[in-house]
Amino acid sequence: MANRNVVPQESPPAGCGVDAILGHLIERVRAAKVEEYPFQHFYIEGIFPDEIYRQICTNLPTRASYLPFNRKRWKNESGVSTRDRLCLSEGELERIDDTRRPFWSTMTEVLESDHLRRTVYEKLKGDIAIRLGCSPQAVLDQAAYPNVMLLRDYKDYRIKPHPDGQPRVVTMQFYLPNEDSHEDLGTSLYLRLPLRERLLGRKFKEIKRFPFRPNSAYALAVNDCPQRQSYHGRELITSSQTVRDSIIIAWLSRKAALGQKHAA
Repeated sequence: MANRNVVPQESPPAGCGVDAILGHLIERVRAAKVEEYPFQHFYIEGIFPDEIYRQICTNLPTRASYLPFNRKRWKNESGVSTRDRLCLSEGELERIDDTRRPFWSTMTEVLESDHLRRTVYEKLKGDIAIRLGCSPQAVLDQAAYPNVMLLRDYKDYRIKPHPDGQPRVVTMQFYLPNEDSHEDLGTSLYLRLPLRERLLGRKFKEIKRFPFRPNSAYALAVNDCPQRQSYHGRELITSSQTVRDSIIIAWLSRKAALGQKHAA
């Protein structure tokens, strides 16, 4: 179990540099089983080396380093943000204290690696080809821009089923719980119901929910076109004792500052 009371470490442990961490990630992604329904996705446990996962949890920044993701959209009755973010790919590393910052600089380099992106795209190339309007064989060579951020969700956070729009192509989320006690906090995948059901008030059916387990991750290919719609979301968080920590990589088809886009 990760221990968030351990003293933060300035850099990954010896033998766990960029190449070693990246090699482990790529091996785990290559071994993942891709599910086709309701759209292409996969889920992985043991995504990071165990020691690196412990260090990730230990080095999570304090709340003061985060900013509200979108206070108009995600806030509680008191006006306090229920979803905070720290955009590592948008120059916000400087918001992290001096002790933790070198660790997150290394992790950002790992997660922005094009080798990782190509490995993930290879697994999901069928749906990515639909998104990008190219052949599956051409998917790996399309322009892609990684955007890495830390997210922290609190009580009253919820995001309704949505497919995500351009320029997102793939979303990969790494779960960072301290223990297994909140498995139900994972992201859900949905199927949009036929018109008859929607007229009766039932718009979506939850198909599956990824277990929110330590050192796990999922990835999904984004689509919002008629033949493929990647509806996903998160049901309401009801416990005041729950903090939902994660890392997200959004691979984009063009450069975009996601944090700034939603900061209004």
